Amino acid sequence: MKHATTKLIAILLFAPALGLAQDKVSIDDFAFLTGYWKGTGLGGEVEEVWMPPVDGRMFGIFKLSGDGELSFTEYMEITQQEGQWVVRLKHFNPDFSGWEEKDDHVTFHLDSVRENEALFGGLTYKVSNGNELEVTVRLNYSDGRTVVEPLNFVRQSLQAAAR
Repeated sequence: MKHATTKLIAILLFAPALGLAQDKVSIDDFAFLTGYWKGTGLGGEVEEVWMPPVDGRMFGIFKLSGDGELSFTEYMEITQQEGQWVVRLKHFNPDFSGWEEKDDHVTFHLDSVRENEALFGGLTYKVSNGNELEVTVRLNYSDGRTVVEPLNFVRQSLQAAAR
């Protein structure tokens, strides 16, 4: 799977769902993402790590690989921007060159959050059974196609991963 990226950048809108009002949301409402997750999606193997919330922010890293090759990575942040909760992310090629310009990033604005689920525009996170994470992303490709891609993860132990 060579650079399986036709630049999967998506800025999308899903209809807002019921959940907490923006002014009642805190960073702790996203703590359900904390951990190391491994699974499949986007035609390959996916891994995602979210650090616990600290000082009003959460940070994470995503990796897509297949056929023994790294396809791309993302650096992610959940934070408040101009009074609204967002996921901001930057994509990187295997050689660590960025997709976005130096000062640019992709932003998904929060539509709703409830227990174990957060909807950010075209990006949805949902944890079920405490150990299963489904991330759904709506992608707009440069050729005009729009595709909704599910990524399915299972919570992993960092100690087991290090072996």
